Amino acid sequence: MDQKQPSSLARYLDGEFWEIKDAFRDAISKCDLFQSSSYELTLDQSRDLTAERLYHILRLPFMKEHLQNQLKEKQNGFINKSWGITELICSADMATGVKLGVVCGLYGGAVNNLGSPEQKMKWYLPVSELQFTGMFAMTERGHGSNVRGILTEARYDQYSQEFIIHTPSEDAQKMYIGNAMKGNYAAVFAQLIINAESQGPHCFIVPIRDQDGVMWPGVTTIDMKHKEGLNGVDNGILIFNNVRIPRENLLGKFGSVSAEGLYSSPVVSKSRRFNAMLAALTPTRLGLTVQAMAAMKLGLVIAVRYSHSRRQFGPKDQEEVKIIEHQTQSLRLMPHLAAALALTFTTRYAAGLMDDALCQGQDLQSNRALQALVAGLKAYSTWENLACLQDCRECTGGMGFMMENRIPSLKCDSDVFVTFEGDNMVMLQVVVRELLAQHTKQMGNNLVMGLIRNWTSSVSDSLRTSFLGFSVDKVGDLMFLLKALSYRERVLQRSLASRLYTKIEKNKDEFFTAWNACLHHVITLAMAHIHKVTLEQFALAIQECHIKEDHAVLTKFCLLHGTSLVYQERAWYLEHNYLTAGTSRQIRSQLLELCRSVKDDALKVVDDFNIPSCCIQAPIAGVPNPKAEWAFYSQPQYLSKL
Repeated sequence: MDQKQPSSLARYLDGEFWEIKDAFRDAISKCDLFQSSSYELTLDQSRDLTAERLYHILRLPFMKEHLQNQLKEKQNGFINKSWGITELICSADMATGVKLGVVCGLYGGAVNNLGSPEQKMKWYLPVSELQFTGMFAMTERGHGSNVRGILTEARYDQYSQEFIIHTPSEDAQKMYIGNAMKGNYAAVFAQLIINAESQGPHCFIVPIRDQDGVMWPGVTTIDMKHKEGLNGVDNGILIFNNVRIPRENLLGKFGSVSAEGLYSSPVVSKSRRFNAMLAALTPTRLGLTVQAMAAMKLGLVIAVRYSHSRRQFGPKDQEEVKIIEHQTQSLRLMPHLAAALALTFTTRYAAGLMDDALCQGQDLQSNRALQALVAGLKAYSTWENLACLQDCRECTGGMGFMMENRIPSLKCDSDVFVTFEGDNMVMLQVVVRELLAQHTKQMGNNLVMGLIRNWTSSVSDSLRTSFLGFSVDKVGDLMFLLKALSYRERVLQRSLASRLYTKIEKNKDEFFTAWNACLHHVITLAMAHIHKVTLEQFALAIQECHIKEDHAVLTKFCLLHGTSLVYQERAWYLEHNYLTAGTSRQIRSQLLELCRSVKDDALKVVDDFNIPSCCIQAPIAGVPNPKAEWAFYSQPQYLSKL
């Protein structure tokens, strides 16, 4: 591990579980498998290296202990700790982090959240002991986001007491399945059919191949081979030709079948049962935000360090200035760094809510607000990551285009996150459905009329917010920013209600047609909500930071995050007369000034992400690389102003 005592800010950013994070940093730094990049390898070599890296991680004693804790009920802090580990591994190698997510998060999450205690011991404990690995088979050629419509069949044969897993058509082929070419078992979602009656999608454990690589009878895999990125992950297609599995291979938390073929479930409604199954998988979706955040932070470490080393242009007859001094450089990078910090605290908040819910024995299906928060964070973080990495690439010029400097591979590896585990457009609709449902509960049974009543009763709009504001003399007022974001969310919510009311109640449009006609509005509202949540959680995190210097730095970045969010929607605020032209210009001036004022602090913040050098690798970020000596820039040093 890099021999440097972590600062107080590094500890604060790491959070409660900094010790296990340090253990992983040390283990990765000492492992030869993580000391070089893999972009020069063939497809097979890249997959083999990713598998070796994964197995090395799974063999670590503290990782093995952590995974076995997953089998226990009500483990306090398990989700938060898991995502801290995931972020570090993704920083070391995104393909390894994603494959770990497939094996332990998706396959493991399915078994642990949908299975009985006995099934957990049978189908997941061996994963923690490296006896076999799993995969997660939900997506089909014809159905990605619409899981309810999947076509794969699981017919019960009462005579043999087996389920027959079958792919009835080309559209039913399981597609993009990670670990498909190396894994041993799959958690397969299929329509459970008993006596020609479907009970809806259920999850089954299906053997794919044995430890010697021999395929299970009736199972066919097709290698999908090269992708834009993540080529260390072996994605493939699964086809089932009347594959027989024991009755006990149905994960039975939400439904089981007796030997006589009688179906029973603690949830009578098929729709509610389906929602309960998907809700149980909510923790894995938060992993996408963590993975995107890891890519963002790594890209920012590289771009910020290079910007403080590289010089170009300057006053006549004087030394050229560091490129971070150029206004457009700090304007492009600093808002992304502020967003990365906001996501750090908001993700920790969401994971904490999830840990609390699970420790209290709550069913995640009933916590729709948490599901919506996680869905919205997934969309916001993955889009923000792509925008961030593109700016990091441009801000590092030709050097940022070179594979040795990591940014191109980070872009390619994380591009899929915007559609992986739920298309972002679908995720944001989940957010808005929950926002509307919350108002239904507050204001009566009729959703649209309830929202309209709320609108008319709040004409004066007191701009309430759950956060107690405070002022900063030099650069603006955080309370103003929080109120602005809160106002935007409420107005968008009320105007959406009005539109839906007109279309459904007056025009008698079918709900799908009305909703589809408002989708742009829906997406805009969802993003407004998530923007508000990230600023609130950033502000609350500052209140908990008691080191004066760290508090001051984080406060500036929090103000920058809020200012940036308002600035990017200034046209909307002007349309709604919330900002005057003069105030809009002040917001722009404040954004530019904040970017200037934090550009030197940025060097400290990226160092305090505490990413080991073997994970950074980029020579332009001060990490020597014998294959690219021509790209090396010495690591710039942060000089405290306090």
